[in-house]
Parts: sequence; C-alpha cells; structure tokens
Amino acid sequence: MSVHPFYEARVLDLAPDRWWVTLRVFVIDYDAERRWHAELPDDTGFFLSLLWEGADGGGPLGGAVAWQEFADDGWLALNARWFVHEVERLAVRNHPLSDEDWEHISSCQEQTGELDGSGPDEDRLVQADYKVRVTDPRWLEHLAPGLSWKGGYYPNPARRLRADDAPHVPDLTAPEAVLTPFTGYDYPHIVTSAFSDDGRLLAATSEDGDLVVYDTGDWSERLRTSPAAAGREIMWAPGQHVITLKEDEDDEVRPWAYDLDSNTETNLPVQPGRVRSRTGAFRVEFGDGRVDFVSGQSSPDRAVRLGDESSDLVMDVAFSADETRMFVAHDSEVHVIEPATGTILDTITVPGDWLSAVAASPDGAYLAVAAEDWNDEWKSTPDIYRVADRELIMRYPSKDLAQDGFHPHALAWSPDGARLAAIAEDEIHLFRVGLPDEPPAGLRRGDQARSKP
Repeated sequence: MSVHPFYEARVLDLAPDRWWVTLRVFVIDYDAERRWHAELPDDTGFFLSLLWEGADGGGPLGGAVAWQEFADDGWLALNARWFVHEVERLAVRNHPLSDEDWEHISSCQEQTGELDGSGPDEDRLVQADYKVRVTDPRWLEHLAPGLSWKGGYYPNPARRLRADDAPHVPDLTAPEAVLTPFTGYDYPHIVTSAFSDDGRLLAATSEDGDLVVYDTGDWSERLRTSPAAAGREIMWAPGQHVITLKEDEDDEVRPWAYDLDSNTETNLPVQPGRVRSRTGAFRVEFGDGRVDFVSGQSSPDRAVRLGDESSDLVMDVAFSADETRMFVAHDSEVHVIEPATGTILDTITVPGDWLSAVAASPDGAYLAVAAEDWNDEWKSTPDIYRVADRELIMRYPSKDLAQDGFHPHALAWSPDGARLAAIAEDEIHLFRVGLPDEPPAGLRRGDQARSKP
C-alpha cells in the first residue's frame, strides 16, 4: 500500500451494469510556501491504482494485480488498458487556486497539519470529476455511492498510452532478440547500427572498425568482416542492399562499399552526410547547435541553427519516411523540422539532462528517445513519445531497482516499421512493434470474461 496520500477519491455515481463509475478526486497534498500541489490526474494507470487502493488491495482487482506492479511505470503503461478502458474528465474546480484559497490552505495546514476532501475545507481544494470506464464490472464490486478513500500513487505521463497507439509502438517489456556481435573482440563496444531501407538487414560496427550484418528474418549473420582503412559510420545506399562505411568527417572520400546481394565489394560515389532521408534527397551532418544539409561539397548547402557554437551538441537526427519531417535531438529537446525549408514545426521537451539518440517510426507519428539523467542512474530508456500531442506514452520497464537502468546510446527504427533497435554498450536489443492483443496470462479472465455492454 502507499504511504503518503496525495489524493482523496469519492464515488459520486456508479453503474456496474454499464461498467463505469463517476469519481471526484481531491488534491490533498500541498506546499503552501512554494505554492505547489499534486497535479490533477488523467492517465489510466493512475485510476487503476486508485481503484485498487479503494479495494485496499483485496477483492477481484487485488487478486488480479499485485502491489509490486504499481512501482513499475512500464508495466502500468502496457497493462492498465486491460482494466481501465477510458477516463473522461468531466469538470475541474479551484484550479488554479486563488490567493485566498492558498492562504486558507496554509492556515489549515498550520492548525491540523493535513487536508482532506470530506471536511469543511473541500470546496477550497483543487478537484476534478471523472467518468471512469472499466473493462470488467468486477473491478467496481467494492464501490458504493458516497464511499471515500485516500490514494498515494502519483499520476505519470508515461501511462498515457491509448488503444489506437498499441499496434504502432514497440513492446518494451522483453526484446525478441539480444545480439552481441563483437563478443570476444578486443573492443566489443558497438559504435552504431542501421537497418537497410527494406528492414531486411541490420548492420553494426565496432570501435575497432569491425562490421557485422544480420538477416532480420532469423538473425543469422550475412556478413562479418574487418575492412582495412574503412570508417565506422554506416550508410546504406538508398533502396539497395549495399552498405558503406566511412568516417563521418570526411565526405570527399569514396567510401568502402559492399553489395550483400552479390556478396562482393563494390564501388559507389561519394556518400555525403552522416544521416540521410529515405531516398537520399536530404543528407545532413550535425554538431554544435546546428544541422548542416550537404550534397557532397566541402561546405554545407544550408544549415538549421538551434543555438550558437557554444551550445550543446546535436546528438542525433532521424527522418520520417515521406521526408516531410526531420527530428533533431538537441540538449533535452527534440525539434521537429521541415527539411525542405528548415522551418521548426514543433519542439518536444524530454525530462533529463540530455538526449543521446532519437529514432522515428516510418510515418513520423512516434519517437523513441534515449535520455540521460545525472541524478537517476536507475532510469531506463528508451521512452516513446506520440508526436501529435508531444505526450510521453511509454517507458522502458524498470524491472530491478537494485540494478542500474538500461541506457542505450543509439536507436534505430526499422524502415518497414517492424522493429526498434536499442544499442547499449556491446548489445543490440530488438523490440517488436505492436503491443499484444491479449493481456498476459496472469491477467486473463478466462470464462469470466464478458462482452462490454
């Protein structure tokens, strides 16, 4: 059970036969001196935890979900949908608070040390009414109109996954495969990894200039080589199974190239840029606060500046498949840019100190980002964002808080949309895109399942 209460809930109306309940949620945690209070919730994971606390961890809901699950935001992001179908905020009161309300709350805290939603002060509290639709009427068995209880689980933006997101985002609960291409090498650290344009091949390079190419159908090796005098930066020739290696700072040198279809080294023209769009219409280099569009000349054709030369590095760039959007990881933000004009269309702010990588789904609707935080060694990424509303909707599950988090330094979303690759140290973790259509075995209701009325 929770220790510190942030909220108090009251049942206003209940319709078990229609599988919904109307709740009034009061914020009861305030810092009057700083004029801070717990935020109003709106994610399904919060309301699952609130209903569970209302049952005191017992009843059918307590039998289906253990208290340990609520400590794992990744678990809640994936599985709250099996219990809470929809949350609709109906009304908001006392938000924001007036100066008079803050003074009253401060006075009450000095006198009693606490606030609640069932006393004479309830009209002064931040509060909202919600209609919560569940997936099974058993989750409402413990409720009755007028019932009140306190809850200590905090809302989390990483639990805003919607049903229509499920087919399009990677299942981060467990990788379908973990590749260690350079085990036993003197320098097994993976520098970078990239999919071919059709998603059928995945290549990785080591610090020592070694190259491995996998077939994504069965993860068998298609190529393992250590080409002399080749770089470590991977770029696939547009639309071909031809891989090139080059040093990112030397665009004037013809790259080392290999044709996987004919299994021979081949010759290719200079491949400018560090990252390219699907057809190669846009090729970019990036560095201190800027993205340079290049076409092979020694100087960039044009640049998009995101700061001055002393600003933080641009760490990564990704394109949507239709080449209408470019996603630039700079500092702790992802800038959405129209590559044809260089116009910044939107900016997504990511919690943390800086971003190390970004990858985009082919349609540009979702982003995977790897964020680093000096103060949270347990934090795991990647995080998944919905671009349309900038919402964080999924986070890599924190399975063991006794261990450091999972920190990928590179990400790649396959062009066919089927997989997300997360590269951390000497491993490549491959996650399938598309969440399960059925709940985990432990959550299935079997013969008790019914159709929603």
